[in-house]
Amino acid sequence: MRALKKLTGRLLPRSPREVACPEQELRFTRSRQAVTFLTAGMAALCLAGLIFLTAIPGAGNAGDSPGTLHSPWWALLALMPAVPCFWVGVHCLRHAFIILTPLGIELFPFWLPARNMQVIYWSEIKAAAVSGDLRTFTIKCRGRQIMATLAPIPASGRILLKEAIAGRMARQQKTISVINK
Repeated sequence: MRALKKLTGRLLPRSPREVACPEQELRFTRSRQAVTFLTAGMAALCLAGLIFLTAIPGAGNAGDSPGTLHSPWWALLALMPAVPCFWVGVHCLRHAFIILTPLGIELFPFWLPARNMQVIYWSEIKAAAVSGDLRTFTIKCRGRQIMATLAPIPASGRILLKEAIAGRMARQQKTISVINK
């Protein structure tokens, strides 16, 4: 029973964790990337349905010509890619890609996001900007530079991200100029 719970916990999408102050953060998900996976899943599902319906005995063409599949079980083969495509699509919709918090910027990679996430604190950031064509996000820190593509984020989210980063950088520059006076 415990093994079944562990298996379902790994396979089924989990809800995001509760956040202490959700009104103080901006979350950007991979929703544009999710559309690709959900479309691929629907295509695989339609292909499986087509194979199943053409292979049913008595459908008029099952077994009539030499090139047809004689068993509706072949539809399961076409259904195999649909399951991971739907799982990844739902995962992309539910989980964050970039989170802007009062502490800094959290970046989540596509593979193993919980283990490989990066937190860049605002105090470490010298400059951060979204490119003019809204395709890349560049963060310049002490001794390193991080670039992230914004392709997985929808266009409206990229505009919001650019405005949020520009506002935060302007506020940070004001704070630095007040400290230096």
